[in-house]
Amino acid sequence: MDLLADQFSRLLDSLPTDNPWPTLEASGFLDLLKPETDGGAGLPLEALFPLALELGGRPEPPPILREIAARAPGDPTRALWATLAAGEMAGAMLAIQALTVEYALTRKQFGREIGRFQAVQHQIAVMAQEVLAARMAAQAAFLGPAPEVSEHRAGVAKLRCCQAARSVSAIAHAVHGAIGVSEEYALHPLTRRLRQLALAHGGEGWWAARLGAWALSESSDLTTLARKL
Repeated sequence: MDLLADQFSRLLDSLPTDNPWPTLEASGFLDLLKPETDGGAGLPLEALFPLALELGGRPEPPPILREIAARAPGDPTRALWATLAAGEMAGAMLAIQALTVEYALTRKQFGREIGRFQAVQHQIAVMAQEVLAARMAAQAAFLGPAPEVSEHRAGVAKLRCCQAARSVSAIAHAVHGAIGVSEEYALHPLTRRLRQLALAHGGEGWWAARLGAWALSESSDLTTLARKL
């Protein structure tokens, strides 16, 4: 998977900005989930997770995952679209975290890097916890055949990523200050896309309601519900 993700990253770097689709079509990536009998690679849904992370770290990528999933056998579901969105959200938050850490280690105030201040260190530690939780929740949803992805795992992934996105965005902009909202700096496009992904295919409230209704209908304890995901 590391080799696949590396090849995908290089492909994204080389895409024409005006019309990337002929290059993507020729690359074979759009047929990753298509069965081998139909000329595809026949890979499982798990193969898309590192690609989702890579796409999430880019401000305005083409909707490549949607096209890959649309070519998989069966009809795409809201759970599948939400899973893909959660994967890209996790990737966006990883990129935001890296950007914030780099800025904290280089930006100086009062004669030293702001990353040396305890308050900033605490904020970045909270960010790291949220990013890791979001990534784990998203990755757990990338299981099984694409059209049969679990609605419950998809809901948990989208809900947890939405929760993390609020904290990660707030901390990133607090650490960066005014430069974080400037168009020429990389942070603002990433947090803007993170908000867009959070609203796509069911937002936090929508999935919380779905999961809550399911939990109440099961009449089971929390541990049993977690095992059923």
